[in-house]
Amino acid sequence: MQLEKSIDDLIEAGWMVIHSDFDEAAFQNWRSKAAVCLDSLLGSEHTYTQYFRNHVRHSATSSILTGVGILTAAGMDALKPN
Repeated sequence: MQLEKSIDDLIEAGWMVIHSDFDEAAFQNWRSKAAVCLDSLLGSEHTYTQYFRNHVRHSATSSILTGVGILTAAGMDALKPN
């Protein structure tokens, strides 16, 4: 499933930013792509999207872990049957 792959790729990319010693360009690229994905998947007013935009701002471990957690939750939420 394409959606699941996109979320998984973004989660993996988040971990790679951590392992890159917080390369600022890599962080900003990941953050931008993850925000667009959440916005497309859930909408700009969804709690996960808003929380991501408000709390994932700096290339620090806590920001990236927060972002990875939000992506994981959003992926699980989007993939569960209605």
